[in-house]
Amino acid sequence: MTASPITGVSGGSAGVAATYDAVRALADAFDAAGSELRGWAGLGARTMANPDLAESAILSPLTFAEAEGAVLAATTGPDGVLVEALGWEADAVVVRAVVAAFEETDALVRAAIDAVDHQVGRVVGLTLGATAPVTVPLLLLTVPHLPSQAQDELEQWVVEHPGVVQHAANGGGGLLEGLWDGVTPFAPAGPLGVSLFVPDTEAGAGLLAALYGDDGSAHVVRTLDVVPGDATQPAGVADLVSHLQDVAHLSPDPDSPLNGTIEVQTLGAGTDDVRHIVYLPGTDDMTTVPWSKDDDVRDMLTNLLLVGGRDNAYQEGILEAMAQASIGPDDPVLLVGHSQGGMEAAAILSQGSDFNVTDVVTAGSPTAQVDGFPDGSHVLSLEHQGDVVPLLDGADNPDSVEQTTVTFDDHGSGIVDQHDYDHYVAGAEAVDASTDPSILEQLASLHQHGFLAGSGDGSTSVTAHVFQITRQP
Repeated sequence: MTASPITGVSGGSAGVAATYDAVRALADAFDAAGSELRGWAGLGARTMANPDLAESAILSPLTFAEAEGAVLAATTGPDGVLVEALGWEADAVVVRAVVAAFEETDALVRAAIDAVDHQVGRVVGLTLGATAPVTVPLLLLTVPHLPSQAQDELEQWVVEHPGVVQHAANGGGGLLEGLWDGVTPFAPAGPLGVSLFVPDTEAGAGLLAALYGDDGSAHVVRTLDVVPGDATQPAGVADLVSHLQDVAHLSPDPDSPLNGTIEVQTLGAGTDDVRHIVYLPGTDDMTTVPWSKDDDVRDMLTNLLLVGGRDNAYQEGILEAMAQASIGPDDPVLLVGHSQGGMEAAAILSQGSDFNVTDVVTAGSPTAQVDGFPDGSHVLSLEHQGDVVPLLDGADNPDSVEQTTVTFDDHGSGIVDQHDYDHYVAGAEAVDASTDPSILEQLASLHQHGFLAGSGDGSTSVTAHVFQITRQP
C-alpha cells in the first residue's frame, strides 16, 4: 500500500505553542543575563573600595584616576554593564509582550469565529423552527426520492467542503437556541416562555444527551475471543491502527453480539519493563435515539456525552477493563482509538486516572473539546482530509506541545468511506515514513516507552485479553 501524502502537521514539539514556549525561554535567558550583568555592575564600587587599591592613589594619583575612570565606565558608565543589564531586561519585557499579544490575537480571532458561527446557527435554527410546518413534510416527501446522482453529488459536496461542516458544528448551540425560539416565532422567549441558553457545541451536546436520560453504568466481562496478530508487538503506527481495525472487526454491525469489545495488549509481562496498549474501537450504533437506547455502550449517547465533556459508561468500562487486566499504577500505557474510541482515549488522558497513560493515538476522532493534556504526555491525532467526523467538535485541535495533529489525503469517496479504517492505516504509514520534527518526537516517545518494536525487540513477550463493555441501568 502506498503511503498517503501528509497535507498538514500542527502542534507538537515544532508547533506554534512550542515556539511560544521557546521564545518565553529566550526572554527568561535575557532576564538572567540582565541579572548577571547587574551583579557585575556592583564590582566597580567594590573594586574601588579595595584597601590596597585605595592606598595606591597616594603613590600614583594619575594612574589611580585612570583606573577609577575605566572601572566606573565599564560598570556604571553610559556603555557599562549596568546599562547593558537594563537593555537585556527591557528586551525580555518586549519579547514576553509580543508573545502575549500574539496569543491574545489568536484568542480574539477564535472568539470572533465562535460568535459568528453561533449567530449563523441561531438564524438557521429560527428559520427552520418557524417554517417547520412546511419544510418538514416537504423534506420527508422529497429527500427519500432524490435521484441517486443528486444524493452522490450532495455527499461529495459535503466531503469537499469540510469547513462548512466544522462551522455548522461550531454553531450547534446557536442552532438549538434558534430552533427553540423558532417554534413560537411570535413569542421570542420560546415555548413556555422559557429561553434556551446554549453558548457552545459542548453545551448543545450536553443538552441533547440529557434527552436520553441516565447513562447507567458499565458491565465488563473478559471474553475468550482472539484478535489476529494479538501476540505480535507493533512496529509502527500503521501496525497500531491496523490491529485496532482487527479489534473493531469483532463488532462489524450495529447489532453484533460483541458490540463494546476492546483489547488490552501487555508487553513484557513479568518483567520490570511491562507496558500496555489498549485498543478502543469507535461507535457501534450511530442510529440510537432516546427511545431506542439499550445495552450497547458505544452509541450516539456516548458520542454526545464525550463532546459535552461528560463522564460515560464506555469510559468507566475502559478503566474497569484496564484494572481487570492487572495494569499497575506505574506501568506505561498507550491508548489507541478510532472515532469515539479516540475521543475516550483523549478524555481519559486529559481528565486523569489511576493509570500511567503516557501516550495516545487517535484516528478520525474529534478531540478539540478536550481541555488540554498533562505536561510531558504525547497525543498523535490522525485526520483524513474529507472525513467529517473529526470536525464534529466544531474547531481545529488546539496547537499544543503535547498534541500533534496530522492531516492526510488518501482520496476516499463518500462520507462513510472517508472515515474507514483503511484510509487511516494508509495515513499511519505516511506518519511512520515522515521526517517532520513534531511527528518524529511523537514516534520517539512511542519507542522510548517500549510500545513499538525496535530492531532488537523480537523476544518481547506479548499477551492479550479481550473485554466486552455493556451498559446496565
